[in-house]
This record gives sequence, structure tokens and C-alpha cells, in this order.
Amino acid sequence: MTQPHLLPCADNANPRTAAALARLRAAMADIEADIAAHQGVYPYNHGRVTQSELCRRADVKKATLQTPLHKDTTRVQVLAWLDQLATQLAGTRVATRERVTVVADSLAEEVERLTAELQAALLQLAVSGQRMAVLEQENAELRIRLQGA
Repeated sequence: MTQPHLLPCADNANPRTAAALARLRAAMADIEADIAAHQGVYPYNHGRVTQSELCRRADVKKATLQTPLHKDTTRVQVLAWLDQLATQLAGTRVATRERVTVVADSLAEEVERLTAELQAALLQLAVSGQRMAVLEQENAELRIRLQGA
């Protein structure tokens, strides 16, 4: 998922504005990373990513996006990013819970499959260990015969 490029501040822009934009960009990247790390489910705020949630993560007051400086630029881009994100996320608590359940069920199935593979590998290791012990014993007997001959 690619985040929209927030308009950069002019070189003479207020440092607080530049810092707020940088925090918003970082929060957007962090939210996308959280979603990717949790199999497409946002792990906070009941699975919903909203303007308020983004502002909370960025430590920017939501009212900041309503100021004349941001209302027609940054806020529009944030809303576009949220719309893009909404197409990939479940929108309600129930839908999020269902999606989390599906992910958890698939992870449970994966654990069962890996457990079965581990048991098969351990069994093969035990058989191989027994075979190796037999071969070492035969090797020792052959060395003794070779020394006696």
C-alpha cells in the first residue's frame, strides 16, 4: 500500500507545521506496517483506522486538520489515504472480529500442520539414530575382524 505524498512545507514554513506533517507521514507508515504485520487487520482501535486514530498516533490534534492551512491540502490527502485503506480493512467491530477469527483459525491450522511435520521429522530422526547405532556397531565388528585377519 502506498501512502499519498503529503504536501511538503515551503522552506520558510512554520517548523511546527513541518513537524506535524512529518509525524502524520510517520504515523501513516506505522499504521500500514501494523496492518501488514497482523495479516491485514489493524490491531488497535477495534480494527478501525480513522482520522482521529491517525491523529492520535501522530500526536497531532484533529482540529489541526481543520485549519485553513491544512483543510484543503493535508486533510484531503489524509481522507484519500483513509478511503484507500478502508477498502482493505473491515469497517465494523463485527467484521473485524470475523476477520480476526478467520486469521486465527488459519493460524491454528498452520500450527497443527507444523506440529504434524515436527512429529514426522522427530520420528525420522529417531529411526535414523537407531540405524546409525546399528551401522556403528557393524563398523566396530568389521574393524575387529580386520585387525584379527
